[in-house]
Amino acid sequence: MGSIIFIVFGLVVLRVIATPFPKKVSYAGAQIWRTALRTPNDILLIKKLFENQDISIWNLSPKRADFLVLEDNKVKIHRQLSSRGLNHTVLILDVQRRVDALKTEPVLWDDNTLRQGHRLTWNRYPTLRIIEEYFNYVADTYPSICKLEKIGSSSENRSITMVGVSNGNPNNMGILVLSGLHAREWIGITSALYILNNIVTKFDQQPEYIKNKNWYFIPLLNPDGYEYSQTVNRLWRKNRRKFKRCYGVDINRNFGKDWAIDGITENHECKDAYAGPFAFSEPESAALRDVVTKAKGKLDALIDIHSYGQLILYPWSARPWHNPDMKVQKNAAEAMTQAIFDSTKNLYKSGETYHMVYPATGSALDWIYASGVTHAFAIETRDTGEHGFLISPHYIEPTGKELFIAVKQLAKVLGPKFVSRGKDYQAWF
Repeated sequence: MGSIIFIVFGLVVLRVIATPFPKKVSYAGAQIWRTALRTPNDILLIKKLFENQDISIWNLSPKRADFLVLEDNKVKIHRQLSSRGLNHTVLILDVQRRVDALKTEPVLWDDNTLRQGHRLTWNRYPTLRIIEEYFNYVADTYPSICKLEKIGSSSENRSITMVGVSNGNPNNMGILVLSGLHAREWIGITSALYILNNIVTKFDQQPEYIKNKNWYFIPLLNPDGYEYSQTVNRLWRKNRRKFKRCYGVDINRNFGKDWAIDGITENHECKDAYAGPFAFSEPESAALRDVVTKAKGKLDALIDIHSYGQLILYPWSARPWHNPDMKVQKNAAEAMTQAIFDSTKNLYKSGETYHMVYPATGSALDWIYASGVTHAFAIETRDTGEHGFLISPHYIEPTGKELFIAVKQLAKVLGPKFVSRGKDYQAWF
């Protein structure tokens, strides 16, 4: 709110100029389409439509594409698909109706939330404030095993928080659970919070292979984008850095491994997958870089949670060949998918990112793996396209349970650290 005072003929006239709030983005009439891809030329067509901003890709693999089509583009896109002999099915008939069903009204404090000390719940998506309250709650309630660390500030100066959980054993292996690089992937953020909550609040009940790890949770690396996705544009993906023409960098294209490979890197600031002006140009990616660099030799596994597709992925993301640890990663990923299936009968697939989805440069997954973390995985959570990014809060808890099963299986695969790190070793936090 700003004010300007005008003096007219000796009288003081107050003129109040209201600061405009961003208008909410409407997806009225927009739909989500799926088309099967048969040849490389089909993939090139989808890529061309995306580059021209005629569509927004939701999910892409060598065999099919899910994408958003705005009302005004339906006829044009249908014609271009038909010219190649491509049919499509409609996954979501009205995107805006789905968005409206996911309103995130603040949970009010009541006797129950006051008693438990926080307002986080598994039946609705949390606001940024509720997530921050929850971080403070676990740190205050479980100080013997839990500690908060501000690892950086976002483009709009919001805090980026890491929650450390440990029994204090200096020989523990370290597991980083990461999420929220992409703002619109709310189910990934709640899944990370669900895992954190189960480990912290039931620590004494956990098996030894959970308790003998140092856990590092960064459930929301992109707080600006998340806030914007809840208040202005539900399908916003990037951070909120301001450029001359547009806003935002895709944080998961901004890391230093295979950044800016010609032909598969987006260099235009207005595009959803814009990689940024240089590697680690963004405060969010730089904060994670500094955390991993500080943890050199103390970090043994990564789970980077995204949505959607029900996939467990491992490097490389931008290279078509195997990484040196592919067999180890393959075995661990298959163990995780099997553990999920045995418990829930829900099917997750696993494989190398480049071959399972699409080439992606500058990913956190590849950079963290290249930094020395052998067991590096990205998990794409529920679902397989029926809801996509607009998955109902009804699935928050079942999805969280599945991811916790996968993470527990990975911790079990890692086992204890039998080789001492040395008497001078201190826990990361």
